[in-house]
Amino acid sequence: MPLVSRIMLRFALIYFVISALIGAFLLADKASSIHPNIWQLLPVHIECILFGWVIQFTLGTAYWMLPRLLIGEPRGNRQLSFLIPICLNIGIFLVIISYLLPLQINLKYVGRLLEFIAVSIFIALHWKRVSKVVHIH
Repeated sequence: MPLVSRIMLRFALIYFVISALIGAFLLADKASSIHPNIWQLLPVHIECILFGWVIQFTLGTAYWMLPRLLIGEPRGNRQLSFLIPICLNIGIFLVIISYLLPLQINLKYVGRLLEFIAVSIFIALHWKRVSKVVHIH
């Protein structure tokens, strides 16, 4: 398994544990009121589940499992592929910080842009790999 996939899958599992813990606190608050502001963690829970776990796990697995190129680097530009987990995780972190801290600068937009860049890099790296199998030109 390539290093980029291992990095992404490990981060995905960390986000899964974090989101499961937050979800457990939210469910426990429904049974007995733990803290009046605990539901402010719901957007953080959603961010961790969707982007941190589901999308990152999917991209990490797809990077590993998609067909390899026969000429050159088997998975495309290796240096560029390391930008995927870097941009994605910094983006997730910035979005979470924007939900937790009331700042003058809305970091959510910067975080979403970094997440978009990560997915765009993934698509750019893998378009040739997928189009050769499906015969898209």
